[in-house]
Amino acid sequence: MALTGEEVRANLTRFVARWSVRDGYEKGEAQLFLGDLFACYGQDLAEVASFEQFQDGGFIDLIWPRVCIFEMKSAGEAKRLDRHRDQALGYWRGASDPANDVPAPRYVVLCAFTRFEIWEPGLFPSAPRVVFDLEELPDRYTSLLFLAGDEPVFSARQEGVTLEAVGKVAELFRRLEARHEGDSQSRRLFVLQAVWCMFAEDLGQIPAHGFTRIVDDLIANPRRSSADDLGRLFEHLNDASPERPKHGLYREVPYVNGTLFAEPSRLDLEPEELSLLREVAASNWREVQPSIFGSLLQGIFGHDKQWQLGAHYTHESEIQKVVAPTIVDPWNERIQSISTHAEAQRAQADLLNYVVLDPGLRLG
Repeated sequence: MALTGEEVRANLTRFVARWSVRDGYEKGEAQLFLGDLFACYGQDLAEVASFEQFQDGGFIDLIWPRVCIFEMKSAGEAKRLDRHRDQALGYWRGASDPANDVPAPRYVVLCAFTRFEIWEPGLFPSAPRVVFDLEELPDRYTSLLFLAGDEPVFSARQEGVTLEAVGKVAELFRRLEARHEGDSQSRRLFVLQAVWCMFAEDLGQIPAHGFTRIVDDLIANPRRSSADDLGRLFEHLNDASPERPKHGLYREVPYVNGTLFAEPSRLDLEPEELSLLREVAASNWREVQPSIFGSLLQGIFGHDKQWQLGAHYTHESEIQKVVAPTIVDPWNERIQSISTHAEAQRAQADLLNYVVLDPGLRLG
C-alpha cells in the first residue's frame, strides 16, 4: 500500500535525525543512506535499482532504469556540488540504450548527504530543479516523489505564506468577482476551499500535492476546465464513503468531515487566474501565521461584507490579552508549583479534561 504524505514526512523526519549526526562518507555509507532514503518512500531499493553499474569513465553510484540516477559525494563536498555536475550529467547521457529502446532516466540526484540537487536534464539541462539541505527534506518530500512512483512537485517558493501570497488570493477573488464567474457564495467558497486544500497538501493530508498537480495539469491543458477538475476534487473531499479513488488525479483523496465542502464550488478559471492560484500554492502553508487569516478575510470580503456576514477576525495580540491571564498563566503557575508525583498526575488529569467554551463561535 502506498504511503501517505504524512507517513513519508514522518519517515523522513526520523531519517534526518539519524543521518544529520553521521559523517557521510561516499564509499562507506552511500548505499546504506540510499537504502534508508528509498525506504522512507515505501520503496525497496533492491527491487528497482542497482549500485555501482559500470559505465565508460566510472561507476554510477545508483541507477533505477528509466527513473533516476544518484551520484553520491562525501558530506565534505556539500558546498562544492557544482564541481561534480558534469560527472553526474555525463552518467545520465550515457545511461540510455537506443538499440534496446531504453531512454535515459528522467531524474538525476547529486547528493552529498547533507545537500541535494535534483535535476531533470531532459527538460531543464542548464540548472537543477531544486536544491536543498538535509534538514529541509521532510518539507521538500514532494521533490523526491519519483522514489514512490509518483510525479514529483518542485516548489519554487518554500517560504511561509506571506501577505503577498494572501494578496494574490484576494486578487484571484476580485478577478472572479469582476467577470461575474459564479455567484458571490460560490466565489467565496471556492477561495476558502482552495486555501484549505493548500494547507492539506502541505500537511500531507492530500497525497502527493494533489491540488497543485491538478492546477499544473489545468495550466498545461487549456482545454480542460477547473470547474470539472477542481470541482470534482471538492466533491471527493465531501464524499464520506470509505472507498477512496485508487487511480488518477484523485488517488487517495480523503473525506473531510465538516461543512466546508458541503457545497463543492465549480468555477471556470481563466489562464491568468490559474497562474495566480499556482503561485499561491507554491508557498509553504504549513508555516502560516494566524494573522494571515485576518488579511485573507479583509481582502476577500471587504470590511462591509465582513460585518454583514458576521465574519469577524480578532488579531492574535488581542486574543492573548484574554487567553494569557485566564488560561496560560494559571496553568504555568500550577505546573511550576508541582512538587510530588501525585500532584503531577492530578494536574495531568485536570489538563486532559480542561474545556474552554467560546460563546462567540459561530458554526455553519
